[in-house]
Amino acid sequence: MSPADSAVMAAGVKHAMLTYHYLDIGDIDGYASLTEENVTLDHPGAPPYRGRDEVLSAQAALATLLRRHELDTVVADEGRVVVLGRVVRQAPGAVRGAAHGVDFADVFTLSGQTLVRACRRYYYATPSSGLSAHPEHPAAE
Repeated sequence: MSPADSAVMAAGVKHAMLTYHYLDIGDIDGYASLTEENVTLDHPGAPPYRGRDEVLSAQAALATLLRRHELDTVVADEGRVVVLGRVVRQAPGAVRGAAHGVDFADVFTLSGQTLVRACRRYYYATPSSGLSAHPEHPAAE
């Protein structure tokens, strides 16, 4: 990878990481500044959102100071950034530390200007019955 390509990819990673910061503090305008006009957002259990207006509306509905992203791993290559982490929610009025969360993987596709063109989220879930959680430990019949 050339130094110029490395600098572009670093900017894309920074933009992807900033999306979490803006969402965690409820700054939807800040989040919008990192997205393409034709951005797409796909989350399990929700319809796909197409275009900045739909994506911003969906993200604004989720935004709360009781929700935060704890990021663990970032991998980037050729216009894609994959972020592994945990989204944590705390119930209103709950004692600090009484939060619950779920592990996720987000796959960002970046534009040539290093803005977010698409984000697809995957959640960790235990395999349904009949599927093996591990090849050496078959699922119970």
